[in-house]
Amino acid sequence: MPASELKRLMLRNRLIEILGEEEAEILMDSLPPVYWHDLATKKDIRASEDRLRTEMDGKFAEINGRFTEMVGKFAAFAAEVRGEFANVYAEFKTLRAENKEFRGEMALQFAKQTRTMVFTMLALAVPTWASILAVGLA
Repeated sequence: MPASELKRLMLRNRLIEILGEEEAEILMDSLPPVYWHDLATKKDIRASEDRLRTEMDGKFAEINGRFTEMVGKFAAFAAEVRGEFANVYAEFKTLRAENKEFRGEMALQFAKQTRTMVFTMLALAVPTWASILAVGLA
C-alpha cells in the first residue's frame, strides 16, 4: 500500500536532517507516492500495445470479412436486378412489336371499313340520284 502523506513527510524531515534540504527534495521528488511494482514499465506498455494491436487486427479482419460478404451480396443483388431489367426490357420489346402489329391491323381494318362505307354510300346515292334525275326529266 502506498505510503501515507504523514509517513512521506516524516521521511522528508529525516532526509533533510541527514542530507540537507536540497538533496532531500531531489530524493523525495524521485520517489513516487506508490509502490514501485505498480508502475508500468516499457515492457508492460509494449505488451499492452501488442495485445491491443492483436485485438484490433482481429476486429479489422472481422469488419473486412463482413464488408467482403456485403460486397458479394450487393454484387449478387445487382446481377439479379440487371437480369430483371433485361427481362422487363425484353417484354417491353415484345409488347412494342405486338403494338406495332396491332396498329397495322387497326389501320387495315379502318381502311376496309372506310371502303365499305364509301361503296355503301355510293350504292345508296347512285339510285337516289338516278331516281331524282328520272323524276326531274320526265
